[in-house]
Amino acid sequence: MATSLCNAGPLPDAIALVDALDRALCANPQTRQTWAAARAAAADVGVARSAYLPNVTGTLGVQRSNARNTIAPGNRDLATGSLSFNYLLLDAGGRDAALDQARDALLAADWTHDATLQAVLQSTTDAYFGLFAAEEAVAAAIAATRASQQSLDAARGRQAAGAATRADVLQAQTAMSQARLTQTQAEGDAAAARGVLANRMGLPASRLLKITPPADLEARRLAEAAVDRLIDAALLRRPDILAADAQVRSAEASVRVQESASQPSVSATGNLSGTSVNPGLETRTGVVGLSLTVPIFTGYQLSYRIRAAQERVEQRLADRDRLRNDVGLEVWQAYQTVRTQGESLGAAADLVASATESYELALGRYRAGAGTLADLMNAQSALASANLQRIQARFRWNVAKVTLAKAVGTLDMTLFTDVRHARGPNPGETKP
Repeated sequence: MATSLCNAGPLPDAIALVDALDRALCANPQTRQTWAAARAAAADVGVARSAYLPNVTGTLGVQRSNARNTIAPGNRDLATGSLSFNYLLLDAGGRDAALDQARDALLAADWTHDATLQAVLQSTTDAYFGLFAAEEAVAAAIAATRASQQSLDAARGRQAAGAATRADVLQAQTAMSQARLTQTQAEGDAAAARGVLANRMGLPASRLLKITPPADLEARRLAEAAVDRLIDAALLRRPDILAADAQVRSAEASVRVQESASQPSVSATGNLSGTSVNPGLETRTGVVGLSLTVPIFTGYQLSYRIRAAQERVEQRLADRDRLRNDVGLEVWQAYQTVRTQGESLGAAADLVASATESYELALGRYRAGAGTLADLMNAQSALASANLQRIQARFRWNVAKVTLAKAVGTLDMTLFTDVRHARGPNPGETKP
């Protein structure tokens, strides 16, 4: 079933964020695993419901025998058949408790699957923005290499005019080599990031992927909300907390199942059988009755089972309470990260603007003979660093918003469909 649903078509030449998420949700083994677990839990509900129906069993036997040196020697054919049924009428609520347990286990499996979907969305989004940041870093490294070449050309020009020494040219050459090394490392990081995204999408890591520039995610409905309300919302809608609640109820139902096993039960029974002997007689018998089962002594087995079930309830309660505490901290940290990274992106944009102006001024002064090579190298290095900081700030800002959405329990495809055809903002542009 999952295979047919995940029979995705060929990937587009340029993969958008939504395309990557669709493929990841379809092909990621984690989502298939939890979906199979949910379907198994649904089948367990059917097993629990079967206890409300009678059990009917039919048997048929055929036998041939040969007798010698007896009063009636010869072959004898024997055919037997029987039809029996058993219907539980009263069991002190055991069937009801077993059905409740199975239903709550199904709810827990469904919510666990939902939590897995959110985790896959987050990891794939992180990988997508990580690849885009790595590709931007390559572009920034190429720009830095180009700037280093301009500085080297300027130094060589001044040396030819007798206004610079060989040491200036060597210093500019060293900066050029460093820029090329940085570009090579950035290209390697981009290749590694491309492999990570392919892996998240369920593709071979060696698959060459080309992505479109993603738009910055919109998260005003989260970032503008009070953190206390976000924590309250997370406690109400986080799928892992809802799964933990369902597991508590399932454990409580298990206690009732074990308690009912120590109580009497009443069943209706019946049997219809017949025997045919050739040569011989044919016999028919039929029985209908009631059966009362009373556990008298089981070696304290039932008592220990009840105690074990009660302790599992305490264990599930402790797991749920620990999770609720962790969720509160997770939302708080994610909220503060979004605010911090939003401010950092604005500061990084200002840094790039000032570093660009400083470099252009230093390059013009050096070409005019009014500046030193040290000033030009410092401005060039500051510009390259500012560009990388801006790239990382934008990456961390988008990832922080996805992390906050997952922490609150609102991470789904609607967060990304609004930006399916949108283009990313200017590198220095920020959103409120």
